[in-house]
Amino acid sequence: MKLIYKDYVFPFKETNLERIIDGKYFKVNTIDDSLSLQIQLDNEQMLLEFSKSLKATCSFLRDQENEPYIGTYIDLQIFVEEFNKRYNLNAKIIV
Repeated sequence: MKLIYKDYVFPFKETNLERIIDGKYFKVNTIDDSLSLQIQLDNEQMLLEFSKSLKATCSFLRDQENEPYIGTYIDLQIFVEEFNKRYNLNAKIIV
C-alpha cells in the first residue's frame, strides 16, 4: 500500500502516521524521516478525527491486500479535500 501526495510516495510498511503534535498538525513520515508531510488544522478535535479516519482507512485497505499483485494507493490530497468537504473545514497539507 502506498500513500501519495504529488511527487511524494510513502511506502506504507516504512511509513509512520504520527499522533497529533502540539494540537496543530498530524505528521506523515517515512521511518528514516527522509520524507515527511504535515496536515495542518487549527481545530484539535477535528484533527483527532482526521487522524482516526486516515488510520482506519489505511488499516482497512491494507487488510484488503491479500494478493501480492494488488496495490492500493491513497491520494492524500483527495483524502484531505473530501475530509474538508464532509466537515466544512480547511485542513491543508504542508510539505
